[in-house]
Amino acid sequence: MMLKKSVLFLGVMLLLALPVSASQFPGQLPSITKEEANSLGLIISYGSGGGGWEGSNYINSYQDFMCANHSPDYNNYIEVMVTYYTDNEAVEQFSWFIKQGKNYTDREEDLIGFWSGEKEGTISYHYEFSEGPKYADLKFVYTKRYFNGHGFTSIKHTYVALVNDHYWVTAEASYQEGTNACNLEGLAPVLLNMYLSRIPNSTVRVPVNASVDASGGESTSGTGLSPEAVKRMKDTKERLKELGEKWGGFTVIKTPKGEVIRVVNSNPDYSGGSSVLGWKTKYYGNKALDTFIDQVANYLPKPLGLFKDYFKADKDINVFSDDEMVKKTAKDLHVDERSASLYNGMSDIENREKAMSPYKNAVPSNIGTKPIEIALNSMGVAIKKTLAQDYRWEFEKTAEIAIRYKKAGMKYREVIRNTIEEMSDTTMGMHRVNMMNRNSKGDFKSQEARVRFYINKLFEEGVI
Repeated sequence: MMLKKSVLFLGVMLLLALPVSASQFPGQLPSITKEEANSLGLIISYGSGGGGWEGSNYINSYQDFMCANHSPDYNNYIEVMVTYYTDNEAVEQFSWFIKQGKNYTDREEDLIGFWSGEKEGTISYHYEFSEGPKYADLKFVYTKRYFNGHGFTSIKHTYVALVNDHYWVTAEASYQEGTNACNLEGLAPVLLNMYLSRIPNSTVRVPVNASVDASGGESTSGTGLSPEAVKRMKDTKERLKELGEKWGGFTVIKTPKGEVIRVVNSNPDYSGGSSVLGWKTKYYGNKALDTFIDQVANYLPKPLGLFKDYFKADKDINVFSDDEMVKKTAKDLHVDERSASLYNGMSDIENREKAMSPYKNAVPSNIGTKPIEIALNSMGVAIKKTLAQDYRWEFEKTAEIAIRYKKAGMKYREVIRNTIEEMSDTTMGMHRVNMMNRNSKGDFKSQEARVRFYINKLFEEGVI
């Protein structure tokens, strides 16, 4: 431990002592002041940035905005980011966004119940794309509808602009329909244009809806309730949460029929989990620290620099709790938290990558090898994502079989034995099962061990 601290301290000192070329980056990136945000009915909820060190090809900064009177129950926000690239990466980012936006097509799929395995509704994906001179926008509408009339719609509207072939500027409004306290989608291009107007020699602007209302006002569309009923419902939920905080905590469980608030009468010292903003600060701060360690490692004695991934892994263990590690994995791999939790518990890929990292880091990295490194990293993330989703598939398959045997009146040990046998018979030789066998750690290399683990989870959750 002392050696690690000494190495990191030495690395920091070396990095701070390095000369940084100020001429290759702009002296200041555009931003929005607190007063300007307030004039639009917004607050600045978070801001940060990265890059700019010797050898880096970019420097960026971003700010998150929320409605001034936003509801803490919903994570509705606008994120505006400006990145300056010294090379042609901004042009490549813009070209990629245009290409992807044109390729998206609407689709609809069945909503299958997690436990029932039956169709309970539909999920639809809708895209709207447009482009202009050096700007474009993509609107993604995700709608989940249950046959009982419940459901929700989430919207993510992203605006992008390319300025002087070096500035890549984006504004993303993300919200759940019917829960906004102001017009986030209309304000996103307004904020983006404020950024664009502060870039030297910039003539790029994105279209703004002339009917934008900064004050907005919360809509109750999609709830099927009158405004008065919605207000009573919110007041009741707030009182339950206050009661939960006094008694030791509460949990909000989302179901197809709405939200259930469960009061926990235990642990009088309970102070609750980290907030959305606290988690975001920790996640992106950790990302920046990883990049910092990568840069420090370049100036350390060769044997020490090769083991930089061990330092990063050890740092993650100390920075994040178990629950936060699940959230981190879910965000890194773009999967749901159930898949992320199973992946963290059973995958051996991370350990293998760590063991191989000294050999990988020994290979010189330069501008010529960068495209290959990016491609290999993308392939690695894709493999991990597939593995996480396969664990989720195997878990659900196990749950389906185990529940059927449980309903047939079998005892617990009979449920285990019959589920293991049926899983083996019905999935034998499948590529995804072979992949899990190869890439799992310890006893989890065996499907039987994984099935036993899944059944234990189902028992703990009160399903069987």
